Amino acid sequence: MSFEPRFGQAAKAYSEFRPEYPAEIFEHILALIPPERRNCAMDLGAGTGKATAELAKHFARVIAVEPDPRMAEKLREAEPRAEVRIGTAEAFEQEPSSVDLVNIATALHWMEVPRVLMNVARWLRPGGVLAVYGGDFPRTPEAVQAIIRREFREHWDPFRDERLRRKEFPQSIVRAANGLKMVEDTSLAYTLPATAREFTGFCRSTSYGSAYGRSLGDEEAYWRDLESRFAAAAQADKIPVAFKIYLLLLKKE
Repeated sequence: MSFEPRFGQAAKAYSEFRPEYPAEIFEHILALIPPERRNCAMDLGAGTGKATAELAKHFARVIAVEPDPRMAEKLREAEPRAEVRIGTAEAFEQEPSSVDLVNIATALHWMEVPRVLMNVARWLRPGGVLAVYGGDFPRTPEAVQAIIRREFREHWDPFRDERLRRKEFPQSIVRAANGLKMVEDTSLAYTLPATAREFTGFCRSTSYGSAYGRSLGDEEAYWRDLESRFAAAAQADKIPVAFKIYLLLLKKE
């Protein structure tokens, strides 16, 4: 499978408007990895470093693998402690049994999942951990949600990759991974307040929102209009944006 860039042209919006991952995710991960085993972590599909920056607080070495050069540029700016490698998780080369944690945040569905899982099983040390997490588009109050439904129906759906429509993908494949034992399979929910501008930026950072915007003659006019509609529907300074994330934690046997 060849790499198809989807986020590079939205790297600025991704970096600015994608929220940080909640601390609870990393608490679950670190509970499985004692301090003396936090030598090396890998962040696959690292994007602009939303998870990489948190891993760098706890591991002596963090290798961030990102295939899109424009995303990797933002990643280097955000987390200079990380060793940024431009490449795919499928083709990346790493010494066997050399990694304590492989982290894949909201990215595995874009990868050739069985091949990546084989790589992960080879790279992890015995007892090493694979953390996979992600989720669907967040929920908002009904007035805002009605706008979102209309945008999907009238504008975004033709630009939405088929893999994003599949239920339980890639979770079902991860659960059946050879050489890795499931130790936690859960979901986490959290709500963040966002201004109309911030929520519009989040929409703009998605693969389908970004692609639709680029198809227009006046992309900026579309996003300004969407922001004004969100602001009118919210009738408040902030929109409560509710995220639900699945979290899978596995150990190498």
